[in-house]
Amino acid sequence: MRLKRAKGVVMAGLLASSGAALACADVGCDPTWSLFGGAQACHNRVVIAPGNDSRVNLLALLRDSAGLGLTGAVAGGGDYPKTEYDETGFGHTFLDWGMVTRAWVPAFDPAAEPPVDAIDGPCGAFRAATPQFADALAANRTLPQAERTALTAARAQLVARCADPKLPAVLPGVAASSAPGKAFLGYLAASDAFYASHYGEAAQGYAGLVGAADPWVAETARYMVARAWLGEALVHSMDEYGFFGGLKAVDKAAAQRGKAALADYLKAYPKGRYADSARGLERRAMWLSGDFAALGERYESVLAAAPKEGEALVDLINETDGKYLSTSDNPNPRGGGLLLLAAADLMAMRVANPDDRYDMGVAGSPLDADVLASQQASFLRAPQLYSFLQANHAFYVAKDYARVLQLIPDDAKRASYTPLAFSRQVLRGQALAAKGDPNEAGFWLELLGGAKALWQRPTVELALAMNWERHGKLAQVFAAGSPITDRMVRDILLTHSAGPALLRRAALDVANPQEQRDTALFTLLYKQLSRGDYAGFRSNQSLARTDAPTDGLWGFGPGTIAPLGVFAKGRTGDGGFACPALIATAATLAANPQDVHARLCLGEFWRLNGFDGFTALDTAPPKGQLGGAANDYPGKPLARGAIYASVISDPRSAPDDRAYALYRAVNCYGPSGYNSCGGEDVPIAARKGWYDRLRREFPKSRWAKKLKYYW
Repeated sequence: MRLKRAKGVVMAGLLASSGAALACADVGCDPTWSLFGGAQACHNRVVIAPGNDSRVNLLALLRDSAGLGLTGAVAGGGDYPKTEYDETGFGHTFLDWGMVTRAWVPAFDPAAEPPVDAIDGPCGAFRAATPQFADALAANRTLPQAERTALTAARAQLVARCADPKLPAVLPGVAASSAPGKAFLGYLAASDAFYASHYGEAAQGYAGLVGAADPWVAETARYMVARAWLGEALVHSMDEYGFFGGLKAVDKAAAQRGKAALADYLKAYPKGRYADSARGLERRAMWLSGDFAALGERYESVLAAAPKEGEALVDLINETDGKYLSTSDNPNPRGGGLLLLAAADLMAMRVANPDDRYDMGVAGSPLDADVLASQQASFLRAPQLYSFLQANHAFYVAKDYARVLQLIPDDAKRASYTPLAFSRQVLRGQALAAKGDPNEAGFWLELLGGAKALWQRPTVELALAMNWERHGKLAQVFAAGSPITDRMVRDILLTHSAGPALLRRAALDVANPQEQRDTALFTLLYKQLSRGDYAGFRSNQSLARTDAPTDGLWGFGPGTIAPLGVFAKGRTGDGGFACPALIATAATLAANPQDVHARLCLGEFWRLNGFDGFTALDTAPPKGQLGGAANDYPGKPLARGAIYASVISDPRSAPDDRAYALYRAVNCYGPSGYNSCGGEDVPIAARKGWYDRLRREFPKSRWAKKLKYYW
């Protein structure tokens, strides 16, 4: 959900009947390319897992409990949702809450413009209710026409005053002598107080109208008593920026009065015009008063009865998560029914990701095995779900992989899988991998047959690719008829794991999509040039398409367009230091790798085409992730700074070449003082030495005259 900046809008959200999660929108990130789902991250897997966003797990469990699979199975013609700018690295393997709602709940569009009342806050809601007030006036036949006209005009002025409190007071100038006129005028006075955030005054005003003869005034006033007290409960809980300060700041006595008023309204009007809203507000009253036991039971029943798709379901899940599952205010999120209990258990099993050095884990200890064992009776009607929870605990917390295999039998030959059934089998496969079982690859190959719903097949392809990479079978990923077709999986292995022979084969294989062939060739040419295989570069450079793009280097990565054209049309000189075409420089280096001028020209190519600091193809993922288990490409990349250092120390270098190397070595640190050329950093004293040497040994050089400072 996107939180609005105005305080009034936040208050409007807190007072809405269904509410929304008080959480920030998802943000972009680089996914961890493995099946490990024990750590919380800003991306999710289609596999129900502890580390997923609890809303993703809740929706998957809810749909599974209703006998529903994932919306839009690929085999049935469904397609993946369009990705937003911060989801482009997810491929078809990972997802976030926005993608889930767009695919599983197609009626909901998180990117759509909010309704007017969400923009204008309470005043927008006040304005939107104008027709109902007009209908109520028209329905009362005993109301004099003059009073009807005056009341209509007064309400319009109140709406304007709601948006601009500087406008003069309205009601002192309005008179009504008839009984219905006085009732409607009293209602407007209470509403004026309500929308001015004088909730206690509003509650008293509304309470005085519950016995009014006009049925609309009587019912609406009784309903608004509850809303006013809930508003009073929140009035001191918002900070100066409009953010909620937590339940500790809530007026619990006012919340209880609001809760009692809702019960009073529903008793008087069980099928009233505001009954649905009042039942939603009952959840809010439970939350504000801290009655989480009742709130959990209510959420469980409402979720079970809710439609299994549509915007209302998304709103309900956001509300459930924000006010029950993921709030620190709730001392026991496992106090609800079976669905919420399972979701809370999964959250309590979160652990640190061993392949993420930045993951510090979660505060406190994960769910104790005895606590999970004590819940067996709660899951008597859902044994598959309970054994799945036990297996997650065995895998992520206890690391008892044999226990996982006992709890989840092999069921990899189904024609299709519901969310829970698929999650069970993937967890079994993870346990096979952790044990080093020789049948792991065969298991994934069988599971591919039924992995038909969105995100399922790419998940299994990831697992199989990781197995083949770990076992030295990388070529099978790219063999003819390979079951691994996911572009992101193949790109990661090409850019991080493949050796020169495999890269060349992939670049020449016309069965591969053009963008994949370009990725393979770009990787091959870059690694040949940066690791000193100049003869290999010469033999492959002609394969680069002349119409290939040259820009996009710093955005290059798996799933993107490779800037392959840089090796065919990249800059090789800027007029100050003469260099031939790149292919000629490579030919010279192939004949003599120590040729000083050619090495400097290679440095010019790196500098002029933006390769400084480019490490996307040089930094391997951790070993537990895809692309981190193998590195079949020999050698280490050559840094531009190392070229200058070698030329400076080579007494055989020509004076102009040595002068240029000194000039460029100093500029590696200008103007920031930080090394932009790679290689070992040198202290400032050494940089001063380069500067002094250039001016001392080559005083008439253009480079000495051009260099005014050192950094």
